[in-house]
Amino acid sequence: MDTPLFEQEPPPPPRGERSYGVAEFNSLLSQAMGELFPDDIWVEGEISNLTRSRAGHVYFDLVEPTEPGVPSPAKISVVLFNQTKQIVNSQLKRHNVGRLLDGMAVRVRAAVDFYEQRGSLQLRMTGIDPRYILAAMAAEREALLQRLHSEGVTQQNKAHAIPPVPLRIGLVTSAGSAASEDFLTELSQSQLGFQIMACDSRVQGDLAAPGLIAGLRTLYTRDVDVIVVIRGGGSRGDLAVFDNEALARCIAEAPVPVLTGIGHEIDSSVADAVAHTALKTPTAAATELVGRVGGFVEQAEGRWEVIRALSLGVGSRAEHSLAERAARVARAGRSGSARALASLEARGQRLSHTAHAGLRAAEVRLDAYSEALPRRGERILRASNTNLDHLDARVRALDPAVLLRRGWSITRTTDGAVITHVAQATPGDTIVTEVLDGTIISNVSVIDPKEENP
Repeated sequence: MDTPLFEQEPPPPPRGERSYGVAEFNSLLSQAMGELFPDDIWVEGEISNLTRSRAGHVYFDLVEPTEPGVPSPAKISVVLFNQTKQIVNSQLKRHNVGRLLDGMAVRVRAAVDFYEQRGSLQLRMTGIDPRYILAAMAAEREALLQRLHSEGVTQQNKAHAIPPVPLRIGLVTSAGSAASEDFLTELSQSQLGFQIMACDSRVQGDLAAPGLIAGLRTLYTRDVDVIVVIRGGGSRGDLAVFDNEALARCIAEAPVPVLTGIGHEIDSSVADAVAHTALKTPTAAATELVGRVGGFVEQAEGRWEVIRALSLGVGSRAEHSLAERAARVARAGRSGSARALASLEARGQRLSHTAHAGLRAAEVRLDAYSEALPRRGERILRASNTNLDHLDARVRALDPAVLLRRGWSITRTTDGAVITHVAQATPGDTIVTEVLDGTIISNVSVIDPKEENP
């Protein structure tokens, strides 16, 4: 019967075959890496798990790109130290790329570092290729556009008609931003009766896409004529959120027309492609709405002027009175709309100020916690060290070696059990007594138990 596999012993190494110590092996690896990569190298991949330390250093994994939902087959750790980060940031800024973000396809220059103490391999980033990032972003954007166009997504929202008087506006943007102020100012100066329902959202960074989608879905359930998504100018990397596929599909599925005003006049995004109407800037989006409502009002006023002229021509007092009343209603409507918009703007400003005040207070508390946390950690560490010192002192005090140095001895049976009672020995037994400088082996001849206390 064959011996089970788990009972077999591994074969001994052949005679003369060398084995390495860990330190020696890691030293050889470090030397081999230095010989294999004596200079900086270029490595392509996708950024994952990016973090920034308080010291200014950036850490991330560079992974092999895969399809969504498929785990990457390979990754390597990368560090970008603060001093080198200034050089990398200047390279990115010159090409209008923005900061490094998770999911960004990059081509980095790096030195290969092998740490012998930890046995770990790491890339120490020394530079970046901004053109590679821009090309990768452009290729990804173009592929997404083609996919959405082939599915008919780019025409989905365009099938909705903008109402003749789109006064109820759903707005998705960053509250208090320059883009928001420009948009609302343009509406306010028109003195038309716009009603704004705003949803605050981040417009750049990792949390921007979920925030924008949440804002859009909130407005889906509200009674609005159109939805407007706006953002001011920024780098290509800052605007990358508007190339997000989930956001693009959410815009396309909106039950009302969606207008976009994103970035500068030269910027174009996937969100623009799927929206009903893409305007170049936030101000241009407001101007579009003002023009539509203002044009309708002018046409209405023109019709009343015609009615008034006809009524004067035929001398009809009733029709003349009707025209006058219609004119007064139009003027009153415009005046009331202006007051309502001014009141709404004032409320919006108060809400913005309250939100900013709350945010500043939260930031102050967060800063206080951030400052207190290290000090509290140090206090806990000092207390733990003190407690550990006390425990160490107690352990040392109970160390048998200390007791032996004080003149005590330890007596055991021949099987090693410590003798603490006379009942553990009988005459004729052999006992072993340990003193400071050796052992004494004795034979028991007499046992004299201590009398019990009454």
